[in-house]
Amino acid sequence: MAKSETNNKRIIEGLLGVVFLMVISSSALAQKTISDFQGLPFISNYEASEYQAGIQNWDIVQDDLDRIYVANNLGLLEFDGKAWRRYGLNNTKVRSALWHKDGRIYVGSQADFGFLESDSFGKLSYVSLADSLPSELRNFDEAWKIFAQNDHVYFCTFERIYSYDGERLKALDFGKRLDISFQVNQQILTQVAGEGLFRIVNDGFEPVLGGEFFKDKRISNILPFNRDEWLITTFSHGIFRYNGKISEFEMDRSFWKNEYLINYSVRLKNGNIALGTQNSGLFVINEKGELLHHLDKNSGLMDLTINYIFEDSQKSLWLAMNNGLARVDLLSPFTLVDDRMDLAGSGYAALKKGEVVYLGTNNGLFIWQNGKIEFVSGTEGQVYGIQDIEGLVVLNHHNGTFIIQGNRSISVSEKQGSWILKKIPNHPNLYIQGSYTGLSLVELKNGQLQFIREIPGFDESSRVMEFDGETLWVAHGYKGVFRIRFNSDFSEVIESKLYNSAQGFPNDVLINVYQVANRLIFTANGGFYTYDAEKDFFFPYDEFNDLFRYGTVIADLEADELGNIYFIEQSQLGVIKLMNNNQRELQTKSFNKIKRFWNDDLANVIVLDHQEILIGGKQGFVLYSPQMDLVQTDLPKVFFREITNQGIQSQVIFSGHKWGGAGDDQPKFDFAQNSFLFEFASPHYESDGQIEYQVMLENYDEDWSPWSSEYRKEYTNLREGEYVFKVRAKNVFDQVSEPITYAFKVRPPIYRSLAAYTLYTILVGVLLFMGFRLLDKRHQKQTQALELEKNKALKRKDDEMETLAQQSAAEIMSLKNAKLQAEIDFKNQELTSSAMHLIQKNKLLQTIKNSLSNLATDEKNKMLSQQLNRLIKSIDKDLEGGEEWSQFAENFDQVHGNFITRLKERFPDLTPQEIKFSAYIRMNLNTKEIANLLGISVRGVEIGRYRVRKKLGLSRQDNLSDFLLRF
Repeated sequence: MAKSETNNKRIIEGLLGVVFLMVISSSALAQKTISDFQGLPFISNYEASEYQAGIQNWDIVQDDLDRIYVANNLGLLEFDGKAWRRYGLNNTKVRSALWHKDGRIYVGSQADFGFLESDSFGKLSYVSLADSLPSELRNFDEAWKIFAQNDHVYFCTFERIYSYDGERLKALDFGKRLDISFQVNQQILTQVAGEGLFRIVNDGFEPVLGGEFFKDKRISNILPFNRDEWLITTFSHGIFRYNGKISEFEMDRSFWKNEYLINYSVRLKNGNIALGTQNSGLFVINEKGELLHHLDKNSGLMDLTINYIFEDSQKSLWLAMNNGLARVDLLSPFTLVDDRMDLAGSGYAALKKGEVVYLGTNNGLFIWQNGKIEFVSGTEGQVYGIQDIEGLVVLNHHNGTFIIQGNRSISVSEKQGSWILKKIPNHPNLYIQGSYTGLSLVELKNGQLQFIREIPGFDESSRVMEFDGETLWVAHGYKGVFRIRFNSDFSEVIESKLYNSAQGFPNDVLINVYQVANRLIFTANGGFYTYDAEKDFFFPYDEFNDLFRYGTVIADLEADELGNIYFIEQSQLGVIKLMNNNQRELQTKSFNKIKRFWNDDLANVIVLDHQEILIGGKQGFVLYSPQMDLVQTDLPKVFFREITNQGIQSQVIFSGHKWGGAGDDQPKFDFAQNSFLFEFASPHYESDGQIEYQVMLENYDEDWSPWSSEYRKEYTNLREGEYVFKVRAKNVFDQVSEPITYAFKVRPPIYRSLAAYTLYTILVGVLLFMGFRLLDKRHQKQTQALELEKNKALKRKDDEMETLAQQSAAEIMSLKNAKLQAEIDFKNQELTSSAMHLIQKNKLLQTIKNSLSNLATDEKNKMLSQQLNRLIKSIDKDLEGGEEWSQFAENFDQVHGNFITRLKERFPDLTPQEIKFSAYIRMNLNTKEIANLLGISVRGVEIGRYRVRKKLGLSRQDNLSDFLLRF
């Protein structure tokens, strides 16, 4: 095995392998016989319930976009890898189909033939050509074959053959009933029952040399074989070679039986021959008649009757069956070894030894030999490893360790949980065994394995381990990796050191150890690492890390003898390929196909040899044949299945066929129809639905969308503008198609159209003009209003000022009045004071006068009496107060509004004494005070009041004082 080979041997074998691959052709590489180890191809079955049509299928063609069309009992089926469509074609059974370079799909059916052609919206519609035939040529039952040759299309029925040049139909009538027709090497051939084989020449029929041999042998197909040689298959008489002479094609009778009925045959692109039978499924043989594949119900087909075989552009075989359809990935480098081959359980371990392959699953051990798989009794349960130890087949099992001899198992140790045996360097007969609970010592003695003892000092589970000299590295999935050292006789572990994140690993989990090219490689949750013994530390191994992204978690590694390293990582499988320049290249794309099949529990990859790699699967194993893994050169195709315009109404604007919307006339849509739904497909059938798409709408999306399996994209409420929708596809091998586009334009709404903007401009101009006019008028009005307001304000100011002036004048007047009032009050006070003074003075003078008069009367001295009389006269004169009255009257008039003057003028009859009397009454003096002022008695005052009342004309009811106060 590769793990024990030297570098020189690997290089020599690698060079030999390169020479071998250069010498043999790809077709020769495919010439494996069923005696070799090969699994079953991937088969996809399509039931009638899935494609919603009849169970019987008769013909299969493919168009330039790789869509598949199937002639079905209920019409023509179309399959684009995602969805099925059915075209009813006048409700007739369709027997034949032909995709032509003119884009039409020609079909033959019961009593009819014609073509499907797309309209400007890409919608297929059926046109019957047979309906244009005259009634005498219309009497045929079914058109079983259609061929295209020299710009003519030939519709082959059992009555006659019809030639169509694109405009006219011509009937080629043999005069007898025809059988099935064929096309080979640009010739149209037909068989006539009882006469043999004929060819069409110049719109007539010409017998083929030696063709009468087949007058009683019904031909199923004629194939090109070698140069100038045909291979003719018959329904029930076998296969013949024809080159002007007829000879039987030799078949390997170990598999072929005469009772097999050949319904159809086809020459595959790699030169092999596929035979579809009536009662035994599909056979694929090589040019020597040796069996390569036999597929039947045990292989995964759901029907044994194969009516037609078609090899598509991706080299998959499509089988039109009596009950459904099937697609077979016959040339895939991957095949399945599973329960269809009687292998039960998930795959965990394998070993190739000579002509036998041992397969270990969770259900036990199986032997694969001579194309058959058989269970080894006594091995029920989980198998962990199968090893070739010095010619012995050793089984590491949940129940212990066993030796396998033939179909028997012999127990070596019943210690439960045997993981693996590792040979101790420099001790050729000693092995360390890893188990659930630690390590044990096993010895190979006399050709037999013997369990010696358990080795104390280490009790961890030891599934993954490798020797470096006599040091053993044991990886533990949850703790790290242990460095184990033993004593000299391996009876005890003397050192057990754990290495994990403290010694350079990114963390403590998912650490493994492998020996590749005689070098230890450690893997962890972060890539590849190597051990530096001097520093006792682990460092990244950039030679491999550079090939992977950061965070790589390797689940298993194994190298072949050519230096290629196969690996399983958490998210991918692949091979680190050793190239001619000794550089390494990571190849993973081919392995994407089987991601969903591999077993992620104790994931394992087993190199049987450089041409056969087994990968543990959820159900059995996946067998990988590197020599079959040819470079994929053809990019996948992508097309629009349907484009729907949505809005006020929903309408399909493209239905997936001949493009009617491309060209200079970019489709335009009203704003009310500004939503779109795009559906697309990529008919890469080997991807088995694992197609991803990216989309982008220019003028809307900034960049391509993330890859997604979603096959439709909807845009709603788009603004007006020009858009280009793009979509591209990526198949399971990470190949990306060229993008396809659909350009369209959304018109603006009427309120955002050019006419609308023109109208808006006019309206804006008018509105601006009117606005300016209005503003001008408003300005004028505002100016006038401002002027008026200004005038009003000024008037208000004037009024306010006038009011203020009036208020000021009033205040001044009030002040003046107050001042006058004060002066009047003062005058009044003065008058009153003066009056009171006069009263006092007069009283005093009167008293003095009276005293003097009394004294003068009593005085005897005449001289003194005279003087006293003179003094009395002087007093009388003073009491008259003439001057004082004048001053008093003047002041009184000032205070009382010229009372005295007005009184005199109105009542001139009043005497001076009565005037004074009236003034004193106005001053509100009492009778006594008035008497003192006038020097009269109180009685005199009463008489005076009476006189005044009389002169004033007052009646008894009138109050003199009130009258004088109001006067």
